[in-house]
Amino acid sequence: MKKNITKIIVLLVILAAISVIAFITTKQKRIQIEANKPRTQLFELNETNVTKYELKYAKEPIIVEKIDETWKVISPSNNYKIDQLEAFANVKNFNTLNIDMTITNLTELESFGLENPSNEFTVWEGNKEYKIFVGNKTPDEERYYVKYNDEYFSVELIYIEALKKTIDMLRDKQIFDRPIYIDSVIKTESNVRDYTNIIRKENRTNWAVDGVEEEINLDKAYRDFETLSLVKAAGFVYDDNMIKYLERLFRIPDAAVTVYMEDNTKKSYEIVYDNNDNRVYVKPESGIIYEVDYSIYAAAMRDRSYYIKTEEDEQNAANNDTDMTEDDNIRLDENIQQ
Repeated sequence: MKKNITKIIVLLVILAAISVIAFITTKQKRIQIEANKPRTQLFELNETNVTKYELKYAKEPIIVEKIDETWKVISPSNNYKIDQLEAFANVKNFNTLNIDMTITNLTELESFGLENPSNEFTVWEGNKEYKIFVGNKTPDEERYYVKYNDEYFSVELIYIEALKKTIDMLRDKQIFDRPIYIDSVIKTESNVRDYTNIIRKENRTNWAVDGVEEEINLDKAYRDFETLSLVKAAGFVYDDNMIKYLERLFRIPDAAVTVYMEDNTKKSYEIVYDNNDNRVYVKPESGIIYEVDYSIYAAAMRDRSYYIKTEEDEQNAANNDTDMTEDDNIRLDENIQQ
């Protein structure tokens, strides 16, 4: 009996030893496999831990930092409100710096443009710093030469260009203190010099234009209703002389637009078209002047007859319905064949 117990204990000890050896061997193999994997990225970030990045590619470096969980541009000095999604998107861009080729033959190092690189991009993950230097384009102009940690690589052009966020790209495009949501808008009013255009939301699928007794082209009415309500900046004005010039234009604006919300609040902005540079500018109640897309101006200046449904509109709608039916039939045939 004692001999059997002894044999069992010995077998258990041997089994335990084999298990430990197998575990250690498997772990070592896994580490070796990981080490031998081809390197695909310059580095990999834990994006939630990134607190700051610096972009040096123009005259003045741009530094963006996360302070109290809010991204801010801290250089150049400013009081801009920053688009949080756009700021964080650049953190993701750092994480897409995929290696096209690792360069070990450095005989042509001088042609890389990395001895005194003008482009430098740095990102901080907590206290850990990742810095890349960007030199010239490769001869095919589809990649950049890059230096990271005293190693040289080529990286596709699109990944480097994506890092080059400008202040305009990073600034919040909202022209009001709070964004407008289309479901909360009940009316838009565009006061042009000779007339006033009012588009009302009757319900979620119907819009009316004041002064139009005929049938309304709902697509056109809704499109302008949305365009005038969801106005956002396309650019920003920095030059003091340009601001003074635009202020003179705004003395007699081309139109004044008011957006009415269902909670009895409203937002207003004036709009002008500058013939000198063929650009459209708006000035909300804040007094800050923004550049906007031309579609805003077109919607604001629209004559109400534009919204009357015509025979051509009906024909276009009928053609669209026919096209959709044909597409449905094609998909149905494909499903039958499958």
